[in-house]
Amino acid sequence: MKKLALPAFNADYTVHTCAAGITIPDRAQALTGALPVINAAESQYLGLAPLGELFKIQSTDGVTPLLTTALMGVIYKSHFVRSAATRALYDAIRSAPAHQICPLCGQRIVGSVDHYLPQTLHPAFNLTPANLVPSCLDCNKAKLAKVATKAEEQTFHPYFDDLGTERWLMVQVQPTSPPAIVFWVRPSAAWTAVLAQRVQHHFNVVGLAVLYAAQAASELADISYGLTEIGKASGPQAVREHLHDEFKSRDARDPNSWKTALYEGLRDSDWFCQFGYLHIEAKP
Repeated sequence: MKKLALPAFNADYTVHTCAAGITIPDRAQALTGALPVINAAESQYLGLAPLGELFKIQSTDGVTPLLTTALMGVIYKSHFVRSAATRALYDAIRSAPAHQICPLCGQRIVGSVDHYLPQTLHPAFNLTPANLVPSCLDCNKAKLAKVATKAEEQTFHPYFDDLGTERWLMVQVQPTSPPAIVFWVRPSAAWTAVLAQRVQHHFNVVGLAVLYAAQAASELADISYGLTEIGKASGPQAVREHLHDEFKSRDARDPNSWKTALYEGLRDSDWFCQFGYLHIEAKP
């Protein structure tokens, strides 16, 4: 879950730019005619988002009588996303994360732009940059059917939620053959109770425990040979020291990546450092 800077442009700019590329006069007029509503909605959004209260925004049936939910969807898909005039804006949002890694899971590649408040329920925000979040396809799909009715049901918002640098992603190493890695959330002391619930909710909705466990299993397979060689040559303490070095390297870059949590958990597991690494290649 990575924090991102807000896009450098606002709804007024995206609407005007989008309308300039629409060659159907009635459609362009319906969009620009809705600007007062769209701008007012954006102001409400920007007021509530930093407080974690976007769930308070009521759903609407259309933006204006002329700009229906269906038409706003067409404008987003056929004009904002595909038009040369606005494609640069779409691409700027989509390419914002470092290394093109999805900010919602921190693992997969960005493949879409997610509407934090869904298009079908909140069409006034279809072109509002603050509502457009770069996302991988899996995270986007996982969020589609989820509508928050209270604060703790809201997923992580990269533009407004800051989880800090305190370690909160943890693992439990289970003494099985092969070792099983279980990821879990330990709320930061700096978080409010609601933010802690939201992070756990996001963790569940996006399926991060399953995703990270699969990645961890692959990582263990990759390091199995090296750990075995270290253990043969120098024993369990050398294995632990190697895992500590791997942890420190990853912690310096991101204290809450799944790899940071994995190497910390492996390092701190007496069972793993003494015997567990020998069971990595064991058949389940």
